[in-house]
Amino acid sequence: MDWIDRVLINNNGTIQAACDAQVPALDHGFLYGDSVYETLRTYQARPFLLGAHMDRLERSIGRIGLTCPCSRKDLEKEVLRVIGAYREQDFTSGALGEVDPGNLAVRVVISRGIGPIGLDVTLCEDPRFLIYAFAIPDRPLGYYDEGISLVISKVRRNHPQALDPGIKSGNFLNNILAFNDAREAGVQEAVLLNAEGYVAEGTTSNIFMVSDGRLRTPIPQGILSGITRAVVLEEALAAGIETEECRFTSEELLSAEEAFITSSVRGVVPVAAINGMTIGKPGSITRTVMELYEARVRKECG
Repeated sequence: MDWIDRVLINNNGTIQAACDAQVPALDHGFLYGDSVYETLRTYQARPFLLGAHMDRLERSIGRIGLTCPCSRKDLEKEVLRVIGAYREQDFTSGALGEVDPGNLAVRVVISRGIGPIGLDVTLCEDPRFLIYAFAIPDRPLGYYDEGISLVISKVRRNHPQALDPGIKSGNFLNNILAFNDAREAGVQEAVLLNAEGYVAEGTTSNIFMVSDGRLRTPIPQGILSGITRAVVLEEALAAGIETEECRFTSEELLSAEEAFITSSVRGVVPVAAINGMTIGKPGSITRTVMELYEARVRKECG
């Protein structure tokens, strides 16, 4: 449990160690997953694209009829406050080794708050926020140079008319069940198909493929349209890379010339194999996209 000592939480305005933080047992975020969240990361202690993450958080809040317990400006201040507090911690000992406090993952959660057991959300009068700051785990050797392996999950992505994946909700069971397929296959990520059988996204990532020299990614309907995904599309277009948001099947993905996943914490990660079928080392477009993304990070965070 040494990892828990590397997590700092801003619990509704009180910054405390994870082992000391408590959420009431009748909080509906805990009881029903009735919450929304965002996960971003810092570079050089600066949050990358905080504004874009707050924009999406506000959209998720609005779509489930939740009330934020404070203003956006104050919430952003609380994010910066816990990042600053993390830098003051002593992480020079312990099984995990030293932690770079300038490069963190930050998870912002807005919960419906305390209410009686039941589904009447109007009885929850005090929404709350929790902001988690934690060290980004070390990636295995070759993670970015050689690429990772994926498996196509048996679990289908939630249908938008059931629970729209465009809402970044704390109700994460769909993704957890899919990730079990990745764990059982001994790979790093699972790809979910939508109800129609087209490629949707990873459990915590968006997916891109290269086919006929064109960069392709699933259409934004029925997926969580990622912040990193948007940056990649923007930078690729500006660099003259032909891009396309479209539907494609798992068979098309398996025959891709190149593939990679994107997420806020991991950035751009090449894919070397899917379902045991080798795609190969990162190709020229993947490498270019990785360089473009790194340049964007330097531009935004120094």
